[in-house]
Amino acid sequence: MSGLSGSCARAAIGIVLLARQALRDAATRAGRDPDEVKMLAGFMPTIAPSRQAALHRRRFLDEVVDLHQRVHYLGAMIGLPLGPDQLDEPLTADQLADAQPSPHDPRSARALEVAGKGWTLRDVLAHGVIDYHPVVAGTATDVADHMQQWFEAGACDGFSIVVDSYHDGFDAFVDQVVPILQERSLFHDDYQGPTLRENLGAHQQYGLDPRLTKSARS
Repeated sequence: MSGLSGSCARAAIGIVLLARQALRDAATRAGRDPDEVKMLAGFMPTIAPSRQAALHRRRFLDEVVDLHQRVHYLGAMIGLPLGPDQLDEPLTADQLADAQPSPHDPRSARALEVAGKGWTLRDVLAHGVIDYHPVVAGTATDVADHMQQWFEAGACDGFSIVVDSYHDGFDAFVDQVVPILQERSLFHDDYQGPTLRENLGAHQQYGLDPRLTKSARS
């Protein structure tokens, strides 16, 4: 799968777990019920009949972005001077020996992990290693597995889905991933009510929280 795996997956979940706990702790300090504050984790699915087809789809979509700039950025992440002339080549043994993931960018370890598997730099970028949300490029089951893993680990309360293409990405998610989540009892079969608030389980509140304004006056 072109998403997080192994130690990188565990590290990513750990980072998000810390962020969610920090949010909940802040809510508690402010006198709020932390269960009223929902954290939605972003992720970017690319859904196809196979993992290879999903990677091919991402390469096709990458044709409209500036890969020259992105390969330079990739180089900065793993401590190497990379250029567009190497886009269709893998890292050499010498480059892999010299590469170091940036301690300031949590995506860097995953970028180096993928590059170390012999992919060309074009394919490394297609894996989504420099995207701002985790990329899951694979089958509908791969995408559902990622969501289940994060949700059951307590890393998030839900997801903010950034599809790869509005043309058919949402349809693929709704038609292929949602039924799997429903079969696993991870997604509802019907809506809870007519409003977004009810369906998100959000606290009934309008304007400033009266508990906060009361403490500010006292």
